[in-house]
Amino acid sequence: MLVKNIYFKILSKGLDLNVLDIDSKILVVAGGPNDSETLNNFGFSDVLITNLAPHGNHLDYTPYQWEKADLNQLKFKNDSFDFVIVSAALHHMYSPHRGLGEMLRVARKGIVVMESSDSLISKIARKLGFVPDYEIDAILRTGTGGVENSHIPNFIYRWTESEVKKTINSFLPHVSNKIYFIYNYRFPLERFKRSKKRFIRLLFPLLSLALKLYKIIFPKQANEFGFIVSKGKNLKPWLEGGLEDPKLNLEYIREKYVTQL
Repeated sequence: MLVKNIYFKILSKGLDLNVLDIDSKILVVAGGPNDSETLNNFGFSDVLITNLAPHGNHLDYTPYQWEKADLNQLKFKNDSFDFVIVSAALHHMYSPHRGLGEMLRVARKGIVVMESSDSLISKIARKLGFVPDYEIDAILRTGTGGVENSHIPNFIYRWTESEVKKTINSFLPHVSNKIYFIYNYRFPLERFKRSKKRFIRLLFPLLSLALKLYKIIFPKQANEFGFIVSKGKNLKPWLEGGLEDPKLNLEYIREKYVTQL
């Protein structure tokens, strides 16, 4: 039975929009058993799971393969895969934007990303101490799992739609890309249970009710979201030629601007 979480929602949307296809060649970066299980349940057949190290010493990803790969500098050539997927891992990097750029580089068609959202409710929750800025609890079991899988707790980089769009447009300035956003509320119940702050545990029932109401009224203020980037195939009007080697469209430039070109 498929759990209808953010992963389920974003893959379902990609398939419904015909952006994704179960026969797509998929690379999962910073991946683990959850990626393998979810993609297998959907029926994706051509998937490679990668990470800096085996997730929880898990090595069997049947029917998929596992390889070591660093998202800071992926060993694959440009456009090696149809889609590249990452789930809640960019915030474990020193530079989440660099990781996003690497995903775009090796993806031929696009990328699928699931991360925390820097929404209003997230900001309020951090201000009140309900959720942290640094993911200390990520290293409680094994002593690793922090920034770049080290013992140093990582800062939880949370995204906004605007930041996503600016990053994509910076990395792919020569084409117009389509970006689809998905929102999801995920209440950090386990994190609340681990908290030693008595008032958090006492207020949890009331907070839970308030969050459910907020979810109905403000669906886009969810604490986590995902996005699908479909890489553009048409050059900007001020460019011409091929996608691999675009050149200035001098006719367009001369028509729009006073220039010596």
